[in-house]
Amino acid sequence: MINVTKDFLSLDYCVRTEYFRNILLEAARNGERVYQNAFNAINNLPCVRELKGKVTIRELFSEYWDMFYDYYNPLGLIRPAIKDNVDAMIHCKDFSKGYLTYECPNCKNLVNIGLSCNSRFCSSCGNRYREERALSISKTVISKPHRQFVFSIAKELRKYFIEPDDRDNLLDILFEAVNEAFNLLLDSPIAKREHRQFGYMLFLHTYGRDLKWNPHIHALICEGYMDKNDIFHKYYFFPYERLRKSFMYSLHNKMYIYMKKNKTKDEYDKFYKLTKSLEKRYPDGYYAHGPKLKNKNNNRVSIKKLTSYIARYASHPAIAESRILKVDYTNATITYFYDPHEDDLLDEDDPNRLGRQEITESVFVFMKKLVRHIPNKGFHNIRYCGFYAKHTNQDLSKLKKLYTTMELNKMKSNINWNKKMKLTYNYEPLLCTCGHYMKFCPEMSFSPNKKGVPKQLSFYDYDEDGELYA
Repeated sequence: MINVTKDFLSLDYCVRTEYFRNILLEAARNGERVYQNAFNAINNLPCVRELKGKVTIRELFSEYWDMFYDYYNPLGLIRPAIKDNVDAMIHCKDFSKGYLTYECPNCKNLVNIGLSCNSRFCSSCGNRYREERALSISKTVISKPHRQFVFSIAKELRKYFIEPDDRDNLLDILFEAVNEAFNLLLDSPIAKREHRQFGYMLFLHTYGRDLKWNPHIHALICEGYMDKNDIFHKYYFFPYERLRKSFMYSLHNKMYIYMKKNKTKDEYDKFYKLTKSLEKRYPDGYYAHGPKLKNKNNNRVSIKKLTSYIARYASHPAIAESRILKVDYTNATITYFYDPHEDDLLDEDDPNRLGRQEITESVFVFMKKLVRHIPNKGFHNIRYCGFYAKHTNQDLSKLKKLYTTMELNKMKSNINWNKKMKLTYNYEPLLCTCGHYMKFCPEMSFSPNKKGVPKQLSFYDYDEDGELYA
């Protein structure tokens, strides 16, 4: 059986070819399904992907991270979260960090699977994180109309949110400004008497398609509110102009307080003048837009698509590896592409379309663009607000959920490692070339403890799916 997490770059090309040939011959003797599974497994090995010209973020950082770190760390630009996430990603599924062992009950063949790093920066582990977040959100959403809002800030303010010492505090303020903008829509005497609450989730996104630093908030809000008697009321009218102005002034006022407390007088005065000029330039406030869903015939399906999209989009890595075209290791440059947002609303034959943009730049510039989007440890990019908050006083038990229990169970089962590999790469890593499924062997698996010394695992370290308990 192929060790699906181990690459064969250290072996001679002819040796690898002969090894794979023998694997396929053995699989072919046990039927077309087993052969196709082995064939797909081989084609997804790192060494094979490299021959096809495919580039992974892990390979890129493995090659250049030490040089990048040695240059930027003395400048104080490498936050602890950056180092921890990159180091974890580079050593993801490294056998020295632990592994799980599976054995075929028929031919006694063994396969070792390296433990995942669980870093959101890792394209592999980040995918699991993304699915888990989507599942968590899906469990919460009620079966009522929703819409998505986007709140953006002036580009002149972006630089304040990237400073290491201010980053988390100002991003918290960005969340608070959006929260306040929504709450002000229910700021009336009767609304206060009835304790009306919207239900919404806020998702922080810090990048655009071109990887530039662009912190903005996506909001998934229910078109209705709950009162103090836990009765749901429809609410469709969201005045954009009021939301824009409320968001802008709330953001500025909260940032004033922070800057006055934590910065010098000159820095505060400079910031104050900047915001006043921005208020004149944007008399209608900053961008805030949330169109209603268009599919009226099957609104539940539309809401599901929106919920799934925004949950995965908010947890998506800054760039998909499929967008990387090539890496020139001789000149240390990388080429990737993106499709401009401006083209989204234009027809394919519109002469004003910008078209796909290709960028070739230094790998170190590219790496810098990526790592600045890594959140600090403990910082939450997703916030639940109003009657969706985890500690809300509202009782939602009488309201129908958007997803049924059966649908949620199916989503949960799809997160399972073995099934996810089948859905994503079209092969089952635990299907042996003899046609039998391999069984988990806890007594042959190893995991390092906190001191870095490998320990033997027991059956009780895993759940029923063979997943290592946190």
